[in-house]
Amino acid sequence: MNAANRWAIYIDVEGTSKLYTKDADQFHAGFGKLLGAVYAIGDQVYPEPPARLFAHQVGGDGIVIVSDFEEDSPERFVSIAVILLEVLLVNGLVGKAGISTGTFYDIQGCVPSLREVPNANDAAYSMGAGLLTTLKVMGTALVNSHHFAEVPPRGSRLAVEPALLMKIAPGAVISDFGGPVVVDRIHTKTATIEHIIKTAGLDLPTSSELKKKLIAYVSSTGPLADTEWGRNTLSLNGCSPDGATAS
Repeated sequence: MNAANRWAIYIDVEGTSKLYTKDADQFHAGFGKLLGAVYAIGDQVYPEPPARLFAHQVGGDGIVIVSDFEEDSPERFVSIAVILLEVLLVNGLVGKAGISTGTFYDIQGCVPSLREVPNANDAAYSMGAGLLTTLKVMGTALVNSHHFAEVPPRGSRLAVEPALLMKIAPGAVISDFGGPVVVDRIHTKTATIEHIIKTAGLDLPTSSELKKKLIAYVSSTGPLADTEWGRNTLSLNGCSPDGATAS
């Protein structure tokens, strides 16, 4: 197994700048549910090597989940990403996600200018009576997964580096544009999804209920619903006549 080619899922909440200004409590409630689901999956489903997970909040509204080693099958990372995007949707938020591979490691020793600065606690440094906090991990796994979260097509969607889906996970519903492969998170159902939901004690609705929630969310965005973002969010998740095709 290769620790230098670990998969990473990067998830970013959509519309945070507007939502946080309007209703910070709603954002914290929904994002908190996401963090709780990540913890439950790591603690209850995959607690030990080589299956253990490493998760880090990035910025105010992002999270990266990284594997311990390289994996041959895409089913686990696709299943985890689908579940986490569903958790956001059920709790009134939508996200976009990217999956790729790369390195990932502790970078605290990579900043020589801070080596002599007193530590207030882990990855935090005293600045007189103030505080400097730093991101303690980095690597191409984070950079690459963030890239696939941001590249076109726009929308609340799950985009995967094509090389990782040479073997299609059974039950995955995808769209292939010649760029990133987009997974229909509403209709993708794998055996691993069922296992994770049951073992982690998560409660998620049926695909038809999730579809209604996504359509309602996009409709609630007003003019944004008729933009590329709104149309892609629905079509790439099988919620319109131009939905994704199963493979």
